[in-house]
Amino acid sequence: MHSIASFAAALFLISVATAPARGDVVSTSPTISTVTAPPVERGVYRAPDLVELTTLEPGIRLDIRYARSDNFAGRPVYPEARAFLQRPAAEALARVHRALAAQGYGLLVFDGYRPWAITKLFWDITPADKKLYVADPAVGSKHNRGCAVDLSLYEIRTGKEVEMPSPYDDMTEKAHAAYMDGPAEPRRLRDLLIDAMSREGFFVDVYEWWHFDWKDWRDYRVLDIPFSAITPMATALAPDLATAQLIDLTWSFDASTLYWPTSPSGFALTRLSQGPSPGGWFYAANSFSAPEHGGTHLDAPIHFSATGRTAEAIPLAQLVAPAIVIDVRAQAAADADYQLQPADLAAWEARHGRIPAGVIVLLRTGWSDRYPDRGRYFGSTTPGDAAHLHFPGYGADATRVLVEERKVAALGIDTASIDHGPSPDFIVHQIAMQANVPAFENVAHLELLPATGAWVAALPMKIAGGSGGPLRIVALLPGTIDGTPGAQEPPSAQRSTGKSP
Repeated sequence: MHSIASFAAALFLISVATAPARGDVVSTSPTISTVTAPPVERGVYRAPDLVELTTLEPGIRLDIRYARSDNFAGRPVYPEARAFLQRPAAEALARVHRALAAQGYGLLVFDGYRPWAITKLFWDITPADKKLYVADPAVGSKHNRGCAVDLSLYEIRTGKEVEMPSPYDDMTEKAHAAYMDGPAEPRRLRDLLIDAMSREGFFVDVYEWWHFDWKDWRDYRVLDIPFSAITPMATALAPDLATAQLIDLTWSFDASTLYWPTSPSGFALTRLSQGPSPGGWFYAANSFSAPEHGGTHLDAPIHFSATGRTAEAIPLAQLVAPAIVIDVRAQAAADADYQLQPADLAAWEARHGRIPAGVIVLLRTGWSDRYPDRGRYFGSTTPGDAAHLHFPGYGADATRVLVEERKVAALGIDTASIDHGPSPDFIVHQIAMQANVPAFENVAHLELLPATGAWVAALPMKIAGGSGGPLRIVALLPGTIDGTPGAQEPPSAQRSTGKSP
């Protein structure tokens, strides 16, 4: 049976001689475009709804070369490694990724939505004999509409990009979608990608095997919105509660719950009733007492800011939001006092895209494996001694990036504090809480979460005037466990030994 890609190959031989120049229409502009603004388009268009791809499908990987120097321009033209599409196209792309994953491949995205100003730049720097491969800024590009994507495949088993008939951005015949020479395996993988994309409404460009246009591109106008002006919170879809996987990130409160070394007390549960009532039915009731800050708990901004919000005043949007996980286990294993650095954020964003505003950031250090062993978790067992603690945390400079530039909703961590153990001044608390950013500490089982794609609900006891309080925090992941909706909670036996599942 002939594939769609094979059919396209046959048509290519007829169409290539008369096909218009790539870029939506036949080019009429001079070598350097005199156009200074996007085209004026009249008619009825759909409102733009640009979605960041990695928030919709965490398995999609990014290789945004236009944010680096290894591209045909020879320099970065994007300030950030991010990829967006209009929502219907983005959702279709997520379906393509999931279909290919069943065959062992994932999508590797080079480019998505492109501001019009970048299209003009590409036109102006491209030689006249190569303008076949770039879009004319006089009419704009489907990339400018958020309806085109450049991408390839990576092998899920190895994580490596597959070999295609040509490299990305190649300006030779090898880049053509129906190129018939060269090794068979790269052509097979190219055709596999074309088939999978076409089934979800994407059409390959005859001159570029990596470039696909969304079928409804005419519904959207040309845009010149910089990445920084795209509202990130609109890009993350909440999981379907009917099928979402629920993961408990909370340590149980009991006699072994860890509190700060200077805390005057710990968790105490006093039984008030347990057994048959005078009326003959069973009845159980207890009272409990505990400091605000211990076990899995909230630090409200008032904890380190005279003008910060108290526990009951924190907006729910800062407690229930999309979450990202930054993994620094390797760094923490080498240095127990490691502090998250801006370079760690840059590395994370190079792989997953810019950290969106309004997300909950969870820092995975691997310290959950040590809970509730006080000596291993705190680095000290001396009662009342908080001057000789050793565990990793956030660094001041990275926290400023997250709080002041990325505008995150909250910070969480799987250690006793968002500040690292030896901190003399709790500077991370000060930075975050002066900006009214709360913290979640002693978060459990971050190993069960992906880097992106989860939502978190972190609901503390609503203590009026409180500086914190016990926290029940759960994550919601799209999809199911073994095809069945359910909750995933580590057995209490594993928790009591301090071992993560």
